[in-house]
Amino acid sequence: MKVFQVLNFFLPQQTAGTEIYVWALSKQLQKKGFEVKIVIPNYGKVNSEDYVYDELQVHKFAETSVADRDLIMGFKDSNGLEFFKQYIIKQKPDIIHFHEIAGSNGISLKHLLVAKSSGAKIIFTFHLAGYTCKTGTLLYNEKKFCDGEININKCSECYLHNKGYGRLKYFVNPISQLFYLLNINSTKWNSKIGTALGTSFLIKKQKIEFDFLINHCDKVITLTKWYENILLLNDVPSKKIEYIPQGLPLKTFPDSIRKSNNSIYPLRIMFLGRISFLKGLHLLIDALLQIPKEDIQLNIYGQDDGTDYKKSLVEKSKLFPNINWCGKIEQNKVIKTMQDHDILCLCSTFSEMSPIVIQEAFAADLPILASNVYGNAEQIKHNENGWLFNFKDVNSLKNQIQLLVNNPSLIENAKRNIKPGRDFEILANEQILVYEKVLSAS
Repeated sequence: MKVFQVLNFFLPQQTAGTEIYVWALSKQLQKKGFEVKIVIPNYGKVNSEDYVYDELQVHKFAETSVADRDLIMGFKDSNGLEFFKQYIIKQKPDIIHFHEIAGSNGISLKHLLVAKSSGAKIIFTFHLAGYTCKTGTLLYNEKKFCDGEININKCSECYLHNKGYGRLKYFVNPISQLFYLLNINSTKWNSKIGTALGTSFLIKKQKIEFDFLINHCDKVITLTKWYENILLLNDVPSKKIEYIPQGLPLKTFPDSIRKSNNSIYPLRIMFLGRISFLKGLHLLIDALLQIPKEDIQLNIYGQDDGTDYKKSLVEKSKLFPNINWCGKIEQNKVIKTMQDHDILCLCSTFSEMSPIVIQEAFAADLPILASNVYGNAEQIKHNENGWLFNFKDVNSLKNQIQLLVNNPSLIENAKRNIKPGRDFEILANEQILVYEKVLSAS
């Protein structure tokens, strides 16, 4: 069986949850005799290229498109679509497994349509909640959990709130609704106000694209129960959904005696993830700047997102010797490094689906302090195996850290309640059953 895994980036250029997931799945499939190829765009290049990563074949198809507004809004196709199509036709995979759909020069719904037209069976795994939530948070007005159903009025108001319109949303949203009823699509005005007044069209577009995605897939994979419920609420047929929980990418054997910090002083906090606004590192640094330096040691591991975000945080923290920038970390050293810390902080500003880093932390016997969003709350139980702080709330985060500094026994209690994650081989076996199921159906 020939299986293509399709996403926007891959290792070693970008190391994030989706890339690690695809790598781990592909290695398991490879071990079981599958022919596996990774397919990603070759951004800014006129030629396609191939390389090998950890014995996995990676094809980068030429993609010269610039991510301008017309491309992001879907008003034109990307230049790389034809190169993707040619490669699919030439290779004739049995399964094409998509892990991302982007709104610009990455993998798009047009790529999925091309793949479907080739005769291959199409699988899609939801790694993010943004396909049914324009803000990606699944928190209504950033305050309470949303049921996740795409609704033009509700979602428009929440989206405008998220964009900083505050009370103005109560003025802009009715006009947007009226424009929608009159079929005046102001998103084509190419202006900020036009986009705001066209919010209802943006939400309707999201619903249309979501339905298109579902209709062109043979199966969709959800990593969590909470998102399975959201898929059902958005009219996805239950027979099309497969629930395959997250797994631990590497088999690991933690030290029999974890390195102990008996006094928990200073409290050793680890941040691991992309250095980007979405991951919320700024919240953690802002919280720590309000706590005595001698109480906390923060070690930051991860790759920056290519913006000035990291630079601004380095500047902000330069007078704090207890905040250490440690760079990228090799995947096979993650769990061992985790064992040198007391807690992991996962301070996302969006609703994570099922972060692999949670599985890694639990394998390292490391409790987690995380933002209270769906993907974290399904696995982290407050005051049991970790702690949750209020979404985007620096004071809530600071208070929770201070509580742990003052009460180190809470950390030891949490460690006793941690259950290790499941082996990725089990995940791969369940995924193979899905592949076999869709092929037998034909």
